[in-house]
Amino acid sequence: MATPPGHHEAGALRSLGSLLSETDAVLRRGQAAGAAVWPTQFPALDRMLTGGLRSGELVLLGGPAGHGKTTLGLQLARNAVAAGGSAVVFSYEHEAHTLLERLISMEAAEAVEGGVVEAAGVHDVRRALEAGSGGAPLDAVLSSLPGGAEAYAALVGYGDRLHIHESSGGSTTLAEVSAVVRRVSEATGSAPLVLLDYIQKLPVPGAGEDERISIAAEGLKDIALELRVPVVAVSAADKESLAAGHRMRTHDLRGSSSLAYEADVVMIINDKVDIVSREHLVYDLGNAQRFRGWSVLSLEKNRHGRAHVELEFAKDFEHGRFHREGREVTERLIDERVFVS
Repeated sequence: MATPPGHHEAGALRSLGSLLSETDAVLRRGQAAGAAVWPTQFPALDRMLTGGLRSGELVLLGGPAGHGKTTLGLQLARNAVAAGGSAVVFSYEHEAHTLLERLISMEAAEAVEGGVVEAAGVHDVRRALEAGSGGAPLDAVLSSLPGGAEAYAALVGYGDRLHIHESSGGSTTLAEVSAVVRRVSEATGSAPLVLLDYIQKLPVPGAGEDERISIAAEGLKDIALELRVPVVAVSAADKESLAAGHRMRTHDLRGSSSLAYEADVVMIINDKVDIVSREHLVYDLGNAQRFRGWSVLSLEKNRHGRAHVELEFAKDFEHGRFHREGREVTERLIDERVFVS
């Protein structure tokens, strides 16, 4: 793994004068000084993050079950490699082939977006792969699906730069995460965006849950700093916060106090229909159906940009993704759900 300009091992002692000279030398060589930035390719989100995710950052991505945390995380990894970078996904929840089906459908939708043909959905891809091909190769099987040929070509194009680690709550420790990230950096020649799904699954032997989550958060932050990568960690909610009528916030994450302290960015996903104020529903009943198609991404902590911002993105879960053209929420949001379907 190449050492970034101006990078020193942890514990290095430098005077401010040497740091100024070093930074000047880096700039004179035409290189960038400071953190590396990975754009998310979601324009509204990148504006709030002042460019994207940064090296050395720990980013928490929380939300109720089934609201798109893994979908958004995988899309961030895909966007990083589609832009020419690299990424590694630590998946404690899904096997690699499940993520492959989502990536195929995501790329199919990207390829035919705006056209007259509907791209193959995740279920279409799964059926095609599970049906058997009679000996036909993968590209032939996918070519029979709308957008499938384009999806195959896209995945082949970045296939050597996106790595999926089928992680285990028994053996994929912080040390293993660090070692894998180093191997991916060396194999691809670039520091990868790291997605870990999810942080509460990281094993820390001999510790209770709160201590384990605290150690996991501290360890992931150390990895982000040492290896100069952004680490996006999906986070589960406390059981008490999953009751109907509750809007999930940072304090609802399991181990929330240590997570909020260590994280540089905290993003929480909620369904818009669950958290919009009542007046937007009772005076226009059609809003309820429209709002179901949108998710609200709340930036509850953001060390390098605006915090306490609510962005909304249209769902396309049929194709395992969100539409990238989001916007700030204009409706009033509240803390507790006011509309139950």
